[in-house]
Amino acid sequence: MSGRMISRRAPWAFVIALALAASASHVAQAEAQAQAQAQAQAGYSAPALYNLANAYARSGKPGLAVLNYERARLLEPNDPDIDANSTHVRAAAGLPPQFRSRFERLAGFASPRILAWVGIIGLLTAGVSVLARQLYPRHRRKLLATAFVGISLLGVTIGSGIALWPIMHEAVVITRTAPVRVSPVPIEEPVFELPEASIVRMLEEHDGFVLIRTQAGRTGWAQRANVAPVVPKR
Repeated sequence: MSGRMISRRAPWAFVIALALAASASHVAQAEAQAQAQAQAQAGYSAPALYNLANAYARSGKPGLAVLNYERARLLEPNDPDIDANSTHVRAAAGLPPQFRSRFERLAGFASPRILAWVGIIGLLTAGVSVLARQLYPRHRRKLLATAFVGISLLGVTIGSGIALWPIMHEAVVITRTAPVRVSPVPIEEPVFELPEASIVRMLEEHDGFVLIRTQAGRTGWAQRANVAPVVPKR
């Protein structure tokens, strides 16, 4: 009799297992679709990128989380929540805090959009002052001072751009590990491996590989699929 009971219950257990598996699959698909939709809506919005990074962090994907935190940081360099969450995710992955030089920190006092407007205003101020000196020779000293202010504003933008240039060539390891080789050959044994969420600097690309430099100064070739640039290429 017990054998009949088992034979009768087994199909129901199988159906329940299939239902649970289908439900889990639908949940995973819904989550992936939601993340993809958020990624599409993120664009160049720091809040959207920040929320997307939080979603990846909750999903146990530290690489994609740090990637979007870094993208949000470029747009809002002074947001403490971005720094705190990125540091927390990297610490949970066993990685040290991201180091920035003093020059890079000073250059990030404002967003790139604000810096661009500062440069435009500085260029216009300097240009108009130089032209006005020819029309109003009596006010040359005042106009010279105004031109100096414009040049200074333009210099701030140029200096910030120089400091941000290396940061715009950074990439994040988005896979569990990223084997690094001496040359861009997949059959070669890796000399070391980078853990997920590591931040590296991209130097050049060749045939599906990218030459990277770590924060410790080590260089090597990693497969392009293992890293994602902070500034996406279009």
